[in-house]
Amino acid sequence: MTGTLTAGGSADRPGAVDPDVPDAVPDPAPGTPEETAGPSRRWPGRLLLAVAVLWALFVAARALLSGRWWAWNGLGLAPPVLHLLVPLALLIPAALIRHGRRAAVGVVLLALLLGSWQTGLHPGALLRGRPAVPADALKVVSWNTFFWDQDSDTDAFYAYLRSRSADVYLLQEYQNARGDEPAPIDDLARLRKEFPGFHIATEGEFLTLSRFPITSVRALRPDGLAPPDTSWADYWNIRVLRTDIDVDGRTLSLYNTHLPDLLNVDRNPLTPAYHRSVRQLSERRDRHFEALREDLDANGHPVVLAGDLNVLPGTGDLRWFDGLRDAADAGDSVYPATFPVSGPALWRLDWAFVSPRIDLHRQSVQDPPAALSTHRLIDLRLSLPAPGASAPATEKDRS
Repeated sequence: MTGTLTAGGSADRPGAVDPDVPDAVPDPAPGTPEETAGPSRRWPGRLLLAVAVLWALFVAARALLSGRWWAWNGLGLAPPVLHLLVPLALLIPAALIRHGRRAAVGVVLLALLLGSWQTGLHPGALLRGRPAVPADALKVVSWNTFFWDQDSDTDAFYAYLRSRSADVYLLQEYQNARGDEPAPIDDLARLRKEFPGFHIATEGEFLTLSRFPITSVRALRPDGLAPPDTSWADYWNIRVLRTDIDVDGRTLSLYNTHLPDLLNVDRNPLTPAYHRSVRQLSERRDRHFEALREDLDANGHPVVLAGDLNVLPGTGDLRWFDGLRDAADAGDSVYPATFPVSGPALWRLDWAFVSPRIDLHRQSVQDPPAALSTHRLIDLRLSLPAPGASAPATEKDRS
């Protein structure tokens, strides 16, 4: 007999165990689970777990840092509904993998839990239907007009405004653009023609129209603001216009609001100038938030606050509106996003808040013609408290 003995057998019978070779074991047959098991079967689970952990960390960071750390303003701009969709998309493969399933599913469920209140969803709208609105309810609309009628047909623009048939209009960006800068306009003659009998208040970029008498007008001008970025100072320094109106002997305070942007989308995020801009905008936002909060806390009247707030659902910026009710809680939309009009609206930038003692019947978010604005319009139907009604505790102390 000639040949060479191997650990797997003899030369005569490959694969057989030679009794003269101690501890000899047969070679595994090619393609058996023992041969293929190893890192190659575990990498999908490890990759999925890594993605789930990164997403959970992002969601947790957003909850902790948004509205509190200026740098996050340039990071946390993903559409809020992704806080639901991403975990659901990860949950399917996490449940199918064999190795690391428990850890992956656990992290995905944690991310879903952390993000559930950051989605901007209002599932109650599915059950609410369209409740009856009293005939004497006040109709208030809020809309960012996006440079007024500059880029649209003027007659069509005013026809759309009139078609809303509102008692109160809270309109932002009553302005045009000259080059890259906002510029003031004066269209009061046309407004008086289109809305006869209405009372008008305007400061900076804001225009408030009311069927009811205006008793007080005050633009909130915070102290300590940085110099304006362009020649029209009021555009930068006035971000809230408070107008008090007399509704059959009851005072209602209207806060027409357009807070500064989170970032300048025209700047390259890889440059220092971009990050300086984000920080400066954040500091300016904080000054306006503080002035608004101070005025709200000192105001004993029922309040309607609405406009383009540049605030996203589930962020720390919402703390400035504590004590007020989000009008979307009475809305007919599960996802009341307002931007952009053309294509799917993925971001909720425009909001409406009311005092708890106001009887809010309904909020609806409506699409204007795409040629008029990039923002959707908010329509509110509400009734004021009876004269002499006391404010609830949550409204007396909004801190």
